[in-house]
Amino acid sequence: MSMNDNRLYAINDICNRMSKEFVTVDGNVRKIQKETLTPYKVATVILIKEYCNDTTKVIMERRNFCLASLKLIQSADMELDALLNMLYEPEYALHRFADRLEINLDAVHEKGIDQLLDLFDNLRRLMESKDHALSLPALSRNSVLGLYVRRMLIFFEKLAFDQVVALYNDMEKYVVKKIDSLENSDISISKQEDFFGPDNKAKTIWGGRQAELLVAQQAHALQTDEHKALPPVELRVLVQDLLKSNPYNADAHYLSYLNCIRVNDFCGAVDSLYHCFDRLAPLENRSTPEDRSRTFRYAALNLAVLHAQFNHKEVAQYALKEAIKLAQEAGDNVCLQLAHSWMSYLISKENKKGSLIERSVGKASLLGITHTTGLSLISHAHSYALEAKNPPQVFEILMKSDMLNCQHSMSDLMSVTFAEKSALWAYYGKMEMASLCGQLLLLHNTGDKKQHMFNGPSTCQAIVTVANMLIEFGEYALADIVLAHAKERFPNSPCNKIWMLSEQLHILTQLLRQEKWGEAEAVARNISSLDQLESKLRLVEVCLAKGDFPKGLEHIGAIEEHPHVTPPYVIRAALLSSQITCVSSLLDNGTAIATNCIMRLCSALELAAQNHLSYYKALVKMHLANIQLLMGLPVLALNSVKDAIPTVLGHGGCYDQGRAFMLYGKCLIASAPEKPFEARKEIILGGIKSLSKAQELFTKVNAIAKIKSIVHLQAVFYNEINLLPERNQCAFEFRQMDEQYLMTPTDLFLY
Repeated sequence: MSMNDNRLYAINDICNRMSKEFVTVDGNVRKIQKETLTPYKVATVILIKEYCNDTTKVIMERRNFCLASLKLIQSADMELDALLNMLYEPEYALHRFADRLEINLDAVHEKGIDQLLDLFDNLRRLMESKDHALSLPALSRNSVLGLYVRRMLIFFEKLAFDQVVALYNDMEKYVVKKIDSLENSDISISKQEDFFGPDNKAKTIWGGRQAELLVAQQAHALQTDEHKALPPVELRVLVQDLLKSNPYNADAHYLSYLNCIRVNDFCGAVDSLYHCFDRLAPLENRSTPEDRSRTFRYAALNLAVLHAQFNHKEVAQYALKEAIKLAQEAGDNVCLQLAHSWMSYLISKENKKGSLIERSVGKASLLGITHTTGLSLISHAHSYALEAKNPPQVFEILMKSDMLNCQHSMSDLMSVTFAEKSALWAYYGKMEMASLCGQLLLLHNTGDKKQHMFNGPSTCQAIVTVANMLIEFGEYALADIVLAHAKERFPNSPCNKIWMLSEQLHILTQLLRQEKWGEAEAVARNISSLDQLESKLRLVEVCLAKGDFPKGLEHIGAIEEHPHVTPPYVIRAALLSSQITCVSSLLDNGTAIATNCIMRLCSALELAAQNHLSYYKALVKMHLANIQLLMGLPVLALNSVKDAIPTVLGHGGCYDQGRAFMLYGKCLIASAPEKPFEARKEIILGGIKSLSKAQELFTKVNAIAKIKSIVHLQAVFYNEINLLPERNQCAFEFRQMDEQYLMTPTDLFLY
């Protein structure tokens, strides 16, 4: 797998980030979540009361209670046995307060509704000074627990008499259910069960505030740090629980929409999005026309984003036009700008895309939409690179994006910018810089003091970049560890496609080197689901390796006719085409075929120069040198190799470096003068030394066929200069490898 296969995949990250910024629920028309007083909440405030009235608390109890109370006020309603189990767990170890909670609940059960009324009277006194006006109350009114208790007091005061009686009856059932469960198990040794589990599905009751907090936490995790969110199946069960508690919760449907997007469930995503905006749709007789228009235009915009996520660009454009029309009627410049940004992504004509993005940057900056401005700047730099603008201009635009991202602390866009820089450096052939930017991205997202980290596709791409570098330098064990980390950290789409492609390319390369043509072809075809053009190129490599040249040329024709082919793919196709031509036809009609190959390679060289692709320029020059060597022009070939080899050695992997040393050695020996013998012998020894360096590099990446070719050449050249012991040693090594490995040496006509 070549390091040059990792080109400009960061644009996928850009469109993913654009989708996550623009698909927002319209908060202005959201229905208020209804919240009621439940026995679980009463039990929670009893626990708070007992803690505040206790004067013998130790440090560990204070810490444990703070953690437990936050979990209690943010979680769904739990049964009493589950609540007590949590307090008895070693993580919290609040045994004293759990025992007092049981005593208080038993008192409510035995003494009746008067005890419940006394409880709320005692809660009011918690926030009042006991001794004098300057003394501090047991519970601060403005603390997190104080605000929670005050809200429960308000709910209780609003209850009518029959509602208080109903609450008391619910409390009795709450306590009696715990007593019944104690007959079958000892609570002091039982464990708390996860309230998302199958045993507690029917028992989970979500209050309005807890549901809002949970939806916000999970939605934020899905967009910034997916591995911290619940797994897709568990999150779907959670959404179902939320909707059972409140069927009109639009945010829960929106969370379901994000969950469906992450697993590529198109039908579920569409259904969830429709349900979300059905709940948000204002009533005709209770809302203004502006509220209705706002909901409808943002619904159309979100639908366009949904289709864009699944690459349904034509359908997305129809929805986008509807959003634009509604936004123009309402004079909503922000909605228009968001639609305009997406139009620049969906449009297929490259000559119009650049001007659209430039206008998007200016308008978004004028309207103060900083996130959209940052994304537009990154897209602008990407577009400039594909339009073959000067690299300094491209990186200057990214520098502006860096400044904006730092000013507004947009950590997600900082990560995307690092990923784009890494992709651009790889595109321009500077793989060391690409690796450095990838490592800077990972460093940016590490550290114990980081409160907010972004773990999106850009982070996954940086991890895979590191893995690709390790693979290129033969560190396969380390690369497997890095890829395993990527699999564990990014199991879902779209991030999993990034490491899947790297993994499949690595497997394919190893199969080719082991001459397992059938398996290699199957893997190459499987890659089409991840990258169609990459799959075609890999199929050409398989055809070249096994000698199916007509099929290989057929795949090359399909690549050149592909509507979205980019300069790197065109150049790689030209290199493979020249190799097929060399192997299949050079011996029959040498001059004419060689001239045709040179013309094709010169066109590829010009394309590489126009697009500032320095590494591809070096590879093309290497292939040209190989053709010149085969034509009997060793001096010209040697000059071409000397011109290109610094770039290959500076930015190529072990395999490309080995090929460069091998070609250099062959050119050096071919250009050696016939006489005097001592001068020729010295040059041939220099060539053999270069071949030995190539052998070391090929050994590192386990390229056995190349090693056999080098050993064969060394034996021939040692024989020519009468170094018979060295010749015999090389012949012995060749025979050993030939017996151990069934691979045939590579064709000497190939670079």
